[in-house]
Amino acid sequence: MGDDLNSLVCQLSNDFQIDSTALGEHPRFSQFKNLSKAAEQQAKRRKETLERQQNGLFEKIQKLRNLAFDDAVSDDEDSDSATEKQKPGVRQKSNHGKYADQLMLSEWLVDIPETLSVDWTMVLAPTGKRCLVVASRGTTIAYNKAGRQIGQFQSRLPGGNSRAKNQSWTILDCIFSNQVYYVLDLLSWNAHEYAKNPYDFRQFMLKSKLDEMPELATSTAGFRYTFKSVPSCQCSKEQMTELIKTELSWRLDGLLFYHNSVVYEPGQSSLVGWLKPWMLPEVLNVSIPEKYENESNGLSSAQFIESFNQQHKHHSQIDGKMEQD
Repeated sequence: MGDDLNSLVCQLSNDFQIDSTALGEHPRFSQFKNLSKAAEQQAKRRKETLERQQNGLFEKIQKLRNLAFDDAVSDDEDSDSATEKQKPGVRQKSNHGKYADQLMLSEWLVDIPETLSVDWTMVLAPTGKRCLVVASRGTTIAYNKAGRQIGQFQSRLPGGNSRAKNQSWTILDCIFSNQVYYVLDLLSWNAHEYAKNPYDFRQFMLKSKLDEMPELATSTAGFRYTFKSVPSCQCSKEQMTELIKTELSWRLDGLLFYHNSVVYEPGQSSLVGWLKPWMLPEVLNVSIPEKYENESNGLSSAQFIESFNQQHKHHSQIDGKMEQD
């Protein structure tokens, strides 16, 4: 399996031709890119991460099976409407550490890869609560980035309901909003692990699984919460321009950019980028619908990122870091 993965990653890295003009770099982008060492450092980290993955030296995610099977259930004083009432007599135990920092998080996209148009995928991300959804032992539990439980319920996910087989389990990276879990990524499905596979393969398998189970997108009395995919496209200027025009039933928070070869690793990744919708014209020369244009409040992309980092107590813009809630 390791040799196959290395071969696939190498093929993905070597077969594509660089198209440096595909995005038609915006004249103002040079001002954004050269503000600090952020872009240079991000590009360096990105190259190092790809090399580690190609050489099979990437850090292994905690055994997914250990995440899926655990008797301990943690509570959360700030649990939202996703949390259903616990059964009488069930003692809750603190288990924050096990599920903390298991999500793969993004960085501000301050360095624009030369191969963005061929090697990357843009994903529309809803406004909501980022969470790790674990379905096993006949129940489904959602954990926030800190590892706190924010929801426990029955779902149609493999392993996520009382009729599930004992050895069946599923783990998903989601955004929870208005009774819906929007699925960003696939870590495991029905006891099959996918975290070590490249992103584009994980997305292919995720789409296949969701298509095979359309009932996951339907709310019923026994299965209150639904699971749905989010729109995405290859990062060519034309496809991004069309995708951002999509009429959505939910509020768009931002745009995630995944390198097609990235494996799923906990923590922030230089191979996962993040921009606000209104930043697309300035940073990538991609036009946007008028409804997004006023969200900047008069700030440039660089000014907004600097303000965000200070407000959320991140490091300086040189780090180019962000965490999506």
